[in-house]
Amino acid sequence: MNYYLLLKTLHILCAIIVLGTGTGIAWYTLRGWLSGDSQVIQWVSKETVRADWIFTGSAVLGLLGSAMGMLLINPAWMQQIWLQLAAGLTLAVFLLWLPVVYLQYQLRSHANQENNHGKIRKIMRTWCLLGALAFPLTIAIVYLMVSKPSF
Repeated sequence: MNYYLLLKTLHILCAIIVLGTGTGIAWYTLRGWLSGDSQVIQWVSKETVRADWIFTGSAVLGLLGSAMGMLLINPAWMQQIWLQLAAGLTLAVFLLWLPVVYLQYQLRSHANQENNHGKIRKIMRTWCLLGALAFPLTIAIVYLMVSKPSF
């Protein structure tokens, strides 16, 4: 059995899940907020937190585990500049994702309170900004992983 190909397959599947659920969560959270309907915002906020832990969180663990496994097979790969850059971008995305999760909890909390539109608007602006910063970085990581450019 080729463990490297097994780990690489897991890595790709986890990347697909992270990108897919991240995009889906962003879409439904934004659409829920734009609806202005407090019941929709409440429901979407609860489901967003749940989906982020179930799908994104487990896929991130799978990404890290498969990456570590592939590096154990050949530690010299870490000398590749494209991989170092991808690792740095991954850390940046993770550091952007942590406050996003916190903001999702805040949104869930404030969505259950009446007359809290100003607070929710502030949370959503910050949430959108962090997402807008993180998304192109994830695309750049995928590009680096696929193209493996020589610098």
